Amino acid sequence: MSRNILAIVLGVAVMLLWPVAAYTDGPQANNVVGAVYTMTNAAEGNEVVYFDRDSKGILTNARSISTEGYGSGGGLDELASQGSVVLSEDHRWLLVANAGSNEISVFQVRPGGLSLVDKTDSEGVFPVSLTIFHDLVYVLNAKGSPNISGFYLSHTGQLIHLDNSIRSLGSGAFSQVKFSPTGVWLVVTDRGDSEILVYGVGKSGLPSIDPVTSSSSGAGPFGAIFDRRGHLLVVEAGSNAVSSYNISSTGALQVISSSVANGQSASCWITGNQRGDIFTANTGNQNISAYQLMAGSGEISLLDETAGAGNRPIDMAVTVDGRFLYALDPADGAIDMFQIKPNGSLIDLGKAGAGLDIFAQGTAAR
Repeated sequence: MSRNILAIVLGVAVMLLWPVAAYTDGPQANNVVGAVYTMTNAAEGNEVVYFDRDSKGILTNARSISTEGYGSGGGLDELASQGSVVLSEDHRWLLVANAGSNEISVFQVRPGGLSLVDKTDSEGVFPVSLTIFHDLVYVLNAKGSPNISGFYLSHTGQLIHLDNSIRSLGSGAFSQVKFSPTGVWLVVTDRGDSEILVYGVGKSGLPSIDPVTSSSSGAGPFGAIFDRRGHLLVVEAGSNAVSSYNISSTGALQVISSSVANGQSASCWITGNQRGDIFTANTGNQNISAYQLMAGSGEISLLDETAGAGNRPIDMAVTVDGRFLYALDPADGAIDMFQIKPNGSLIDLGKAGAGLDIFAQGTAAR
């Protein structure tokens, strides 16, 4: 039986057995055009908190739904990661890492709400980062014996573990796993050893047995994104800078822009839009820096070291149209809202309160 047929059969069977969590539609604004998602990461029971987004970028109508798993609790940025809450490319599915119970929860995205459709073992300890390419999902398990592990995401939202997909990462402190835009590469950042691991991904969805390991341009590579041409951009928590790279045909990294510093501290998270507006969250200085990316070359330059303000901004997300930026601000229990101007600068739109605790993590937007 082929993998796809087996996945469909298993998906239908699980759907019949799995108790689907109901969602509640709150009062809806007339101009709701999207949503923003985060998670409580609470040790006593993890929940997704989500908001309606209107055409002017304002978030309202905060609601929550249980992941049926457990978070880590603890303090600020307990996961030390980027990508703990992610949307599929078609925005049909929201995936959430439950670090406290070593599980991944899958929600179906519906108009006005979410439905929990699956929860599965992460095949490791302390899952902190997720990445999706079409129907492939990989998770980074950061504790115990750190690894990455792969899954097939069925058309019904079921996660089916891919045999022989687990790759041990060895020692280090790992923050993110990320697919390249074509799905050919799988990148893992190691802030502990200041290295970046690159796995080739075959047609079967399995990564190469061993990664190609390159030294980071600066200290403490943490969050990573790709531009539409496949250039890799990495924010460095130790250097408080952003570096950009080409990935060669062998998987080795070739530096384009080396450690473009922003003069801030605790620069750990990075996001951007297709136009080349790039942002880093600098938790230590309570602000957000803005960069500009030259799409053709992958070169980056600092636009504004203090483009936006927050209390302790961490995880960030940009809407698919590239017009709005949202930063999780656990110290305020809120989401910081910004409009991205055509020149890459930010307009502060205020905060959307959600009563989040200091250990909240993850941000996704549509």
